[in-house]
Amino acid sequence: MKRNIQIAFLILVTIACIVLGIYTRNQSAILVTQIVTNSEETLSYLLETKEKNVIMIDGGSYEESEHLEQILMEKGGIVEGWFITTLHLQNFGALEKIIQNGKIEIQNIYLTSNPKEWYETHEPERYAQINEFLNLLSEKSLPITQVPNRHEILVDNLYITVLNIVNPELTGNYAGFNQSMVIKINNTYKSMIFMGNIADEAAEKFKDNNLDEIDCDAVQISNNGAQFVPDEIYQKMTPKYLFMPVPKNSNQEKAEKYLQNLGKTLNAEEIYASNRGYITVKIK
Repeated sequence: MKRNIQIAFLILVTIACIVLGIYTRNQSAILVTQIVTNSEETLSYLLETKEKNVIMIDGGSYEESEHLEQILMEKGGIVEGWFITTLHLQNFGALEKIIQNGKIEIQNIYLTSNPKEWYETHEPERYAQINEFLNLLSEKSLPITQVPNRHEILVDNLYITVLNIVNPELTGNYAGFNQSMVIKINNTYKSMIFMGNIADEAAEKFKDNNLDEIDCDAVQISNNGAQFVPDEIYQKMTPKYLFMPVPKNSNQEKAEKYLQNLGKTLNAEEIYASNRGYITVKIK
């Protein structure tokens, strides 16, 4: 009888440990949704905190706004923090339309920008779009934070650190992409880095300035129309999950091949290309 009680007790303890382990693992996970985009050089990611608050990163171009607005309405219609990584229409277009529609409540907008004159000089073909967007933000009196480097934000259980901001001195080829924000999100247990649309010069600067911060469990691969970030930088991150915005167009086969090869180089466990469909993943 005594032996049976001991066996039963051990079984209960084992079950309790398994349940606790599963619960702890789920609690420590970062919940990230990769949203399909169909425009070049664009990305759209949605994160949820343990309290179900929503954080958006970019969102895509004008064409993505209707679908994204529907998703956000299903999530409660409130965005706690909206980050724009690059002041390009492909990154802020959806947000611009959503602001104009007025259905979604946006608590905070985070961006990093140069003076307007910089864009007029170095990205003249984009200047009118950028100027229109910045004027809209000002007219609507939205809560905007121009984030400095190493800026930290806490939203429930998620710590958000901005590891790269604009680099106005980088004015050569791909000047606009070299102004991309890089964001690291962690919850003490797990972490993910969003590389935005960063190009090679800024990526090297980011690496050199943040060697103690770039280790992560997951990374969004930069999608600037060409894969300019050296593989060595991703190798230093040691990620197991790779996410990449891959628009459904003539370049998707090339982008997918690049992602597959990078996954093999990094020995990644999971690879997610956005052209395969909307997906929510637990980084755990």
